[in-house]
Amino acid sequence: MWRAVSFRSEGSKNIITRMWMLDEESVIVESDGAGEFSSEDEGDIQSAILEMQREEANQRLRELEEASSQLLREIDMLEIQFQIERSCRESAEALAVKMSKENRVLKRASRALMPLIPELSEDPAALTSDTETEPAVNCETLNGSEESGDDDEQLLESQAKIAELQTIVDGLLTDKLLLEQQIENLTKEGVELRQQLVLQVEEKEAIMTEMNKQSRNMSKIKRVSQLVTQEFTEMSQELELQRGLRQHAEDVAHQLMHKATQEQGSDVDLELRRALEQVSIIGTALRDIQRHYQDQQGTPSRRGRDENGVLSEVQSLKDQLETCEEQREDLERQLAQANMAVTQLQGEVRELQDKVNEGDKDDEPGNRSVPLPPPPPPPPPATTVTNSVPVLRKKARKAEPHTPDTRANAVEEMMERIKKSIILKPVCRKQDDDSSWTDQGGENRKSAIMELKGMLDKMEHQPLRREATRRGTVWNVEEAELLRVLRRRRRVMEDNWEPNALTEGSELEPVGSLARAGESSSTPVLRRLRQNREKRNSRLRASALIISQAD
Repeated sequence: MWRAVSFRSEGSKNIITRMWMLDEESVIVESDGAGEFSSEDEGDIQSAILEMQREEANQRLRELEEASSQLLREIDMLEIQFQIERSCRESAEALAVKMSKENRVLKRASRALMPLIPELSEDPAALTSDTETEPAVNCETLNGSEESGDDDEQLLESQAKIAELQTIVDGLLTDKLLLEQQIENLTKEGVELRQQLVLQVEEKEAIMTEMNKQSRNMSKIKRVSQLVTQEFTEMSQELELQRGLRQHAEDVAHQLMHKATQEQGSDVDLELRRALEQVSIIGTALRDIQRHYQDQQGTPSRRGRDENGVLSEVQSLKDQLETCEEQREDLERQLAQANMAVTQLQGEVRELQDKVNEGDKDDEPGNRSVPLPPPPPPPPPATTVTNSVPVLRKKARKAEPHTPDTRANAVEEMMERIKKSIILKPVCRKQDDDSSWTDQGGENRKSAIMELKGMLDKMEHQPLRREATRRGTVWNVEEAELLRVLRRRRRVMEDNWEPNALTEGSELEPVGSLARAGESSSTPVLRRLRQNREKRNSRLRASALIISQAD
């Protein structure tokens, strides 16, 4: 029995040591898994989980230690009681052997005295003689009777002790049965705890695998976020550059528009002066006619003729005045159309200036000057007005169909195409532009996490490869259309500017050089734009591949 109890105690100790080793291994594995995370939040969450698991394991170990210590105490008590019972049994057995020996001696003595009892009662003299002759025998018998009385007392005492020990042994046996039941219950609990421990180890392993997957996903998301933030910084830098270039282009376009309006205003003023001179000439002619009419009032025959001639001349002069007013209205209309053309060219100048400046900054940021587009051509020179009315009417009729020329049509078409693909926003010329831009940049940086989450959700739920290819095709189509429009515009501008360049000579030579510089610098600008778009598309494809692998 002691061997079985000792074997059970050793088995419980081995179970406790194994559970302790498993808890240590789980803690080590959890610590190794926690090393893979890099963010502070994940580390805090993992440390809290590990502390909870450690507390649970320590609590279970305490319970097992308490149960094992209680079991060892009970086993020690059983051992002590067993030793007491064994010593009592040994002493009782020794006393029983001794009493059996003494009983045998007494039986022999009583058997030896039994035949002498009737003889002693019949012959007392012989009894006395026998007593005298055999004093040694009587002494021996007396001593034997005394010893038999002592043995009876010892026998009674030993029987009482044996009864007490029997009751103690019965109680110990009942305690032993109870302890055996408790040991069985504890073994069952140990088996259940072992099963729970195995399940918890499996759960921990599953949690560790999930945490490893999440760590890999987090690393991939970090790489994607780094790419997105890098692209955002590049786009913000490009946006700042475009803002500056747009403002500069607006200034240049405003200067060009002011110059064009001045030139057109000077031409209109010249024509108005000429018209006024003609009106003054007509007025002098009318006054001469009136004088001549007053001089010739004496002759009534000539008076009717002169009146008819004067009325015809007055009618012709009125017609000339009407034609002059119509010409003036036509000139004002042409001026309004020229202003509209200048406003349309303003957007064109902004776009071309942005592209040229971006290409110059990417390729040679300090060597190239900003190419300016050629200003709009001045209106055709006005011819001298004669006194004939049909000449003025023909001139007014000729001026009307020339207003919607090919250059204006090309410019309008180009502006429509540019508006479909690129939207230019007006730049406010205020002192607080930089501060407002910094505030907007701070707000954008604050909301960068939410934007990144939205982008990642969209990238998870939508096929990004198809979107990237569609974007690439859209950009390529828009780029090809823009190139076609620009080439058509250059051809129209060159066709319109060749006669003006021949007439004006040295005044338009720097403008032509600027146009040639713009043409020569447009190709690297477009090349740079194409490279930037290809880089952006490649980054989007890489992020889409990473997220698809994570899924």
